[in-house]
Amino acid sequence: MKKLLVLAVMLGFSSVSAQYCAFYDFEAKNPEMVVSTLEGMMKTGWGEGIQGTKSLFMYQFNGTNRATHSVQFCFPDEKAFSHFMSSFAQSVDAQLFGEKLGNFVSDVSQTLNTPVWYNGKDWANDNAFMLYQMNVTDPSKYLKEFKTYSQFIAKKLGFDQNSFGLAYPIIGKTEEYTHFVWIGAPDAEAALSRTKQMMSDPSFAEFAKKVSGVRTMVNTVLSIRVMDF
Repeated sequence: MKKLLVLAVMLGFSSVSAQYCAFYDFEAKNPEMVVSTLEGMMKTGWGEGIQGTKSLFMYQFNGTNRATHSVQFCFPDEKAFSHFMSSFAQSVDAQLFGEKLGNFVSDVSQTLNTPVWYNGKDWANDNAFMLYQMNVTDPSKYLKEFKTYSQFIAKKLGFDQNSFGLAYPIIGKTEEYTHFVWIGAPDAEAALSRTKQMMSDPSFAEFAKKVSGVRTMVNTVLSIRVMDF
């Protein structure tokens, strides 16, 4: 975690207007200590002054990725993200908590992500997310097909009031995938049942065929919101 926060200083989702989301993925050696340390960190002047949202997520069935959790900060614009970076460098308390956190986690990856398109729903209202990480060779074609299909299937299956969209990492460890899709749900049960319904619907096979030449799936993740700070 120390390396992750240092990266944020060096670089010098969830509000509906968020345009930048920093994902700090790690393997937790002691989840209870991670939570308590993060709580202390967010109560510092640095944490309380963050001009964005701050959340802890737990990854379930994360494929070959060894990350178990993710701390995510989402910002409305570049100015808010810049404040996040510079204020950490000025906060001794935040840096001390960062050092302590490093005793309980192993860093896995860090990315700064931005949405390409989403349906305008506030993902802060969702507590479980299906994440589809993929390599896309023709972003414009994939986006066109995804927008059409996602809005159709969301309305058909009744999750059009939840958040869903397409995003990509613009900075960070990105060799595993170029883009990711998220589909929000109120809880894990709904996320799984909707996924099963979607994949058994004939329209899913049609969509998959249309994007098969420009998209390669890398990993599928179920992300659960543990807490907001």
